[in-house]
Amino acid sequence: MSEWYGYDHDAAASFVNAKAVSKTLSTGTGNSINFVDTNDTFNFTGTTAWSISFWVKAGWTVNLNTNIHFFIGQKQNASYQLSDMIKVIYTESTNRIRLQYGNKTTASDAWTKQGEWLFHSNSGAYAAGYAAAGLGSTFWSASNRGYVNSDNYTMITVTKSTTNGTSGMKLYWNANNAGAPPITYTSGSGSPAMSTTNNRSWSVGSNGVANGETKTGDGSATVYNDLTMWNKELSASEVSSLYNSGTVIDATTHSAASNLVGYWKWEGNGNATVSNDNFTISGGSAIVNK
Repeated sequence: MSEWYGYDHDAAASFVNAKAVSKTLSTGTGNSINFVDTNDTFNFTGTTAWSISFWVKAGWTVNLNTNIHFFIGQKQNASYQLSDMIKVIYTESTNRIRLQYGNKTTASDAWTKQGEWLFHSNSGAYAAGYAAAGLGSTFWSASNRGYVNSDNYTMITVTKSTTNGTSGMKLYWNANNAGAPPITYTSGSGSPAMSTTNNRSWSVGSNGVANGETKTGDGSATVYNDLTMWNKELSASEVSSLYNSGTVIDATTHSAASNLVGYWKWEGNGNATVSNDNFTISGGSAIVNK
């Protein structure tokens, strides 16, 4: 029997959260978790509000000295990674989560907005991130996961208001509000508008199609559970409701479900519960028990 979600049926299927998706440590497009948005659903820009949330079980080690690309969207077949780009990454060498967006059309016409949250310093502007993550003075890794649910997953949520700048960004670790980014960068010599019509390619667990879906991580594979994308800035209370004290919920029942534009549960495949866009899970990447 097929599973139906978000509809009123006489015998609606029970919510299931048994599976997740594992991003293999093997590299290349043949090992990616990817889809191409052809109907402009996820063409968020610098002046629109949006939120991205996912559950992640860290598989990497410390002293990796590279970036873990959690989620990235960019113009399909782009010559530059920055073209119509939104990405959420963890920079292991500096123990920071980074939210970045911007656009690049030529070598000299580009811009980017970048906010970062640092977790191992309990002082000044960094104290909110320190308290939110629970990592202490040790960097995030498979051996130090900070605050997690009973399955060792952390829910990471990034939100952006209609403000085109880092002041419009916020980060939540589970339901813990780390606030606006204490470290910010705004750069670029141009101002090309982020497109609302270009097809965008979205990837989980690698650095995107424009960079060959290079692997990010070492140790054991990093595993991802429910991924949601919203066309609004989720409030702190809405993030808390989504976290649900660490128990994954059916996001179609969330109070902001009318703003839920993408929802992937990974229950046996990469098909979407909300959206017409299904992820293709290639090569060594695979659906696994959560």
